[in-house]
Amino acid sequence: MFKIISKVFDRLLNKPKKATRLQSFRPELESFEERITPVTSIIYANGLLNGSVIVDGGTKGVSGVNIGITGETTTGRAVNYSIVTNANGNFSINQLLPGSYTVTRSTPAGFLSGSTATSAQLNIVEGQSISQTLGLGGLTPAKVSLNLWASGVNSGITAPTAGSGTAIGFTMTQLKPLTNQTVAANSTTYLNLASFNLSPDTTNTTITFNTSKGAIDVTLLDSDAPISVTNYLSYIQNSAYTNDLFHRMANLSGSGAPQILQGGQFTTNSTGPNVSIFTNVATYQPIANEFDASRPNSIGSLAMARTSDLNSATSQFYFNLTDNTSSLGQTGNGYAVFGNVANATSLTNLQSFATSYTAQAATINSNVLATMPALTGATPAVPNDPIGTLTSNLAITNTITGATPTGFLNYLVSSDNPLVIATIGSLSGTFSPSQIQIVASPLPTGVTSATATITVTLIDNRNEAVIQTFKVTVQ
Repeated sequence: MFKIISKVFDRLLNKPKKATRLQSFRPELESFEERITPVTSIIYANGLLNGSVIVDGGTKGVSGVNIGITGETTTGRAVNYSIVTNANGNFSINQLLPGSYTVTRSTPAGFLSGSTATSAQLNIVEGQSISQTLGLGGLTPAKVSLNLWASGVNSGITAPTAGSGTAIGFTMTQLKPLTNQTVAANSTTYLNLASFNLSPDTTNTTITFNTSKGAIDVTLLDSDAPISVTNYLSYIQNSAYTNDLFHRMANLSGSGAPQILQGGQFTTNSTGPNVSIFTNVATYQPIANEFDASRPNSIGSLAMARTSDLNSATSQFYFNLTDNTSSLGQTGNGYAVFGNVANATSLTNLQSFATSYTAQAATINSNVLATMPALTGATPAVPNDPIGTLTSNLAITNTITGATPTGFLNYLVSSDNPLVIATIGSLSGTFSPSQIQIVASPLPTGVTSATATITVTLIDNRNEAVIQTFKVTVQ
C-alpha cells in the first residue's frame, strides 16, 4: 500500500532536474496600499474603573449585582460590558479605551432601588483610574430589617450569588493564547503572531488578480486562515506579485486536463514587449499549514503551495481549476485553502487559462519546470528558455489590487533580557511584519538557563492598542 502511495506521489511531484520549493512535491505547491499602516498615534486600552454597590446610608456591599457598562470610545467603537459584583460588593474592569461610558446596576430581588446613584456617566482618558460607587436601597418591606440580614440570622432572603467582580474591557479577538516558549541557547527561531489574535474589525478581504486572462476577484478568508491571509497580503503589499508568472499548470496525476494553476515563484520585467529577465520572489520565513477540511480544495479555491514539509509554505500559491478536494485534502497532508474566487465571471477567466495555454517544459533561473503554461499557437513558439519571448505569450498576473483589509494588526515587541533579542519583521525583510525573530545568545559560563519576558503591543486598524506578554526560556 505504501509503495502504491509513493508511486502516486512521485507522479504528482514531476521532479525536476534541479528541485525548487514548488517543483519537488506532490502538488508542487508551495501590494495594494500598505496593510501595516505606519503607527502615528497609539491609543492604549489602559483605563481602569473600580467600583462598589452599597446600601444607601451604609457601608454594606451587596454581592451579585449586575453591572452594565455601555458607551462609545474615542475611536468610535461601541462598547457593552457586564460584571457581577463579588462577595464584598466590589467590581473592577481594566483595559478601557478612552471614551464616554455609562455605568448602571440592576436591583436584585428583595431589594429596593434606593435614592442614591443607580447609574453614572464617566469620561475616561488614556491611563486614567476612576472609582465609582452605586447605591442600593434596603430590603423590601416584606423582608426583615437589613441589620438582621447582615447579622446572618435567617431573614427569608438569600444574598445574591457573588460574581468574580472583574472584567476585561477592550481586547483583540483571541484565536489562541500567546504561550511561553522554550528555545536553545545560541539559536534563532521565529514566532508568527498572526496565529494568536485578530483585530475585532476583521472581515473577509476581497482582492483582484489582474491577469493576462482578465480580472479574477478573490475573497480571502481572513478569520478562518489568518496566518495564510496575513502572509499573502504582506507579499502583495511588498509588490512581490507584480508581473508574477504562473509557472505551473498541471494535472496532479501527471497527464490529462490541468487541475491547478500555480504562481508566486518568479516575476518578469515590466517594460518592453519581450521578457528580458525573470526574478525569483524573495520570501519570508515559512508559515504553519492551516489546512482544514471545512475549506476544501474545490473549484476556484486559492491555496498555499508547499513542499512535503507541512509547514514550508512561503510565497507560492495555486488556484484549483478543478475540484481537487480528495487529492489535496488528505488528512495529515492537506493543503491550506485561504480564499475563493468571488463570482462566475472571475471563475470563467480563471478556467480560461486551461484552454488558452499549453503546458510545456521550460527552464527559468536554472529551475527546470515541467508544465509552464505558454500561449497555445504562439508564433514563434515559446522556447525552453523563455527569455526573449513575448510577455503576452506567458500567463501573467500583472498586479493584485483591492481594498485595505477592514481589520488588521501591527506589532511592537521588546525583551527585558539582553540574552534574548526579539525583533518584529518588515515588508522588505526576510521575515514578515507578523513574524517575531527570537535570537537567543549563548549562555554565560556556569549558567544553565535564562528567562526573558517578551512584551508585545498589538495595534489594530484604529490604532487601538493592548499589551500582551510571554516568557522565553533559554536552555
